[in-house]
Amino acid sequence: MMKMIRKLSTLGLCLLCFSMSSVQAESNKITFSTEAWKDATNKDGTGLYWDIFRAVYEPEGYTVETKIRTYERAVNLVKKNKVDVMVGSYIGEIENVIYPQNYFAVDIVQAVYLKSTKNDWRGLESIDGKIAGWIKGYSYDDYLPEGVLGNTAINRLHNRRTAFALLGKKQLDYFIDAKADISDFLNTNAGYNAEDFVRNTILELKLYVVFTDNERGKKLAGIFDERFSALLAQGEIKKLYEKYKDSTMTYPAEFN
Repeated sequence: MMKMIRKLSTLGLCLLCFSMSSVQAESNKITFSTEAWKDATNKDGTGLYWDIFRAVYEPEGYTVETKIRTYERAVNLVKKNKVDVMVGSYIGEIENVIYPQNYFAVDIVQAVYLKSTKNDWRGLESIDGKIAGWIKGYSYDDYLPEGVLGNTAINRLHNRRTAFALLGKKQLDYFIDAKADISDFLNTNAGYNAEDFVRNTILELKLYVVFTDNERGKKLAGIFDERFSALLAQGEIKKLYEKYKDSTMTYPAEFN
C-alpha cells in the first residue's frame, strides 16, 4: 500500500512538473493577430513588422507566433483575450485594450477616386455629400475633422477588390485606405491601371500594437516600450526599415 502511495505521489509530482513546464512554455509564446499587409505582415511570417516584433521580444526569451485574420477579426481576438497582441491600431481606436507609449509605424491615408469621374478635389470637403468607403473594422471617421462626413454615405467593405470594383462601376465616389495598401493592390492586380485613379493624402496616423487588458498584457506592453526605445536609439529600427526600402513603407520622420 505504501509503495502504491509513493508511486502515485511520484506520478503526481511528474504531472505537476509537466504542467508547470507547459504553462511556462506557453507563457513564453506571444501570439499576434493582424491583417496581411505586403512586406509588413506576410502570411509566411516574413515582413518588416514581424522583424520588428522579433527584435523586441526574442532577446527576452519569447517566441513570436502570428495569426493572419481580417482586420475586424484581429481586433475581436485581442479584445476577447484569445491572442496577446493585435497589430496596426490607431490611438484610441480600440476600447478595453492596452496601448504602449511607442508607436512603430505611420499610416499615410489617402482618398482614391476614378480619374474619369472628373471629381473636383478641394480637400476633405470634397468627400462630404458623396459615397465613400473603407475596409470594415477601420475607423477613419474617428480621425477625420468633425463635419467632413456629415452628409456622406459610408460603405464598409470586406476587401479592396470590392472597393475598386465599385469605383470602376461609379457606385463609390471615394475609397479611403492606407497609401501602402492602395499601392500594393494596384501593383498586384493587372486588371487595374494606377494611371486611371487620382490619389490624395488626407491623414497621417501613428500605428500601434495593442495588448490584452490584463497583467500579462501590461507586462508585454512594458517590454515593448523598453525594448523598442532601445532599438530605436541604437539605430536598429532604421536598419530594419532599410531592409524593406523597395516597399511602400516609409520610415517615420519623427524617429530620426
